[in-house]
Amino acid sequence: MLPVIAIGTVILLFVFIKFLRIHDETTRPKLHHSGSGFIKKVISKCPSLTEIYQPPSLWGKCGHIQTAIYGKIGRIDCPQPNGKRHSITLATKETITFDVFQPVNGHRPSGECTILVCPGICNSSEKKYVRTFIHYAVNMGFRVAVLNHIGALPNVRLTSPKIFTYGETKYFDRMVQCVTSRYPASRYVIVGFSMGANIVVRYLAEDRSRQLPIVCAVSWCQGYDGLRSTHALSSGFGRFYNYMVTMNFKKILKPHWNELFKVPTNNNDTKLSYDEKKVESATTLAEIEDGLLRHFDGFKSHVDYKALCGCAHMIDNIHIPILLLNSEDDPLIISDVHDIPISYSRKSEKALFAAMQHGGHLGFYKGKWYKPDATTLLESITMEYIEAILGHI
Repeated sequence: MLPVIAIGTVILLFVFIKFLRIHDETTRPKLHHSGSGFIKKVISKCPSLTEIYQPPSLWGKCGHIQTAIYGKIGRIDCPQPNGKRHSITLATKETITFDVFQPVNGHRPSGECTILVCPGICNSSEKKYVRTFIHYAVNMGFRVAVLNHIGALPNVRLTSPKIFTYGETKYFDRMVQCVTSRYPASRYVIVGFSMGANIVVRYLAEDRSRQLPIVCAVSWCQGYDGLRSTHALSSGFGRFYNYMVTMNFKKILKPHWNELFKVPTNNNDTKLSYDEKKVESATTLAEIEDGLLRHFDGFKSHVDYKALCGCAHMIDNIHIPILLLNSEDDPLIISDVHDIPISYSRKSEKALFAAMQHGGHLGFYKGKWYKPDATTLLESITMEYIEAILGHI
C-alpha cells in the first residue's frame, strides 16, 4: 500500500510542477513591428519591452493562476484614488458615467496629458486593476478619465433597457468628447483593457478624425476577432472560464433586471424581444449574447453579433502610434489570434505588437518566489510606452 501511495504522490507532484511550469525559462517579450526608425527609438526607451519578465517563480509562469488571481484578488495592496464622477444622458436615453482623476502633485513638467481608459468586460473605475493603474498614472502627473461600462455599477440605475456590448463605441466616444472639451489644452492618450481594448481600437478605426487629438494608444489582452477569439471558451479549461465569466455577467445584470426585462415601455423598444428565460438560465456567454446583447443592434444571431464586434477588419485604419500586447499563456484569448496584430504591426510604421510569454489575462504580476509586487508589468510597460511617445513628439 505504501509504495502505491508514494508513486501516486510523486505523480501528483510531477503533474503539479508541470501545471505551474516552474522549470520554464523566462524570456523577453517577442516584438513585432515594421522596423521603422520611429518604433526602434520607442523600444529603446521602454526597458520593460527589452528585459526578461520575471513573474513570481512559484506560480507566475502559469497563465491559469495569473488569470485566477487577477479575477479573484485583483491587485495586492490596492489603492483608493479619489475621482469625480460625471453623468450624461444620451438622446437614446442611456445614461453613461465616467470618473476623472486629477494628478496628485500637479501635471507633468512637459505639459498636461490625460489618459482615457476603457476597462474590460463588466468593469468600471472601481475594479482593482483599474484603480491600481489610475493610482500609478496620477502619481506620475497624468490626469485619468475612466469610462464605467453601462450596467457595471450596481448603484447607478439604467435609464434605458440597454447595457454595454463588446464592440459599441458611442459611449466611449461621448466620454472622449466631454473630456476633450473640458480640457482643451491637454494632450490625450487612450488605454484599453481586454474588451475595452477592442472598443478603443474600433473607436479609433471607425473614424480617422478621432485619431487627430490622440497622441498614442495602448491595447492589453484583446481578442481582435469576435468569433476566433472565443473558440477557446467552448472546450477544455475554456468551458470553465466561459461559465465563470457568464456567472459574473449575470451578477452584473442582477441589480438591473427590472429595467432590462420587467419595466414596460410605451414604444417599440427592442427590449420586447429580449429572452429573459434564456438569460436567467444561461451558463455560457453565447446564451446571454443570444438572449440579450444581440438584440440591441438587431442582429439575427449571437454569431452575427460577435462577427461584427471585433476590430480585425478595421485595425489597418489606425495610423497613430499604438502598442498592442497579449500573453501567450492567456487562457481566455488564445495565441491563435496573434496573427492579426502581427500582420498589422509589420505593415504599420507606428504600430508595435508585444507577445509576452507569461502573464495570463490581465495578470502580469511581478515579484520573487510567491508574493507579487503591488504594481505589475501592465502598469510599467504602459507608462514607459506613453512617456516614450510623449518624449518623441
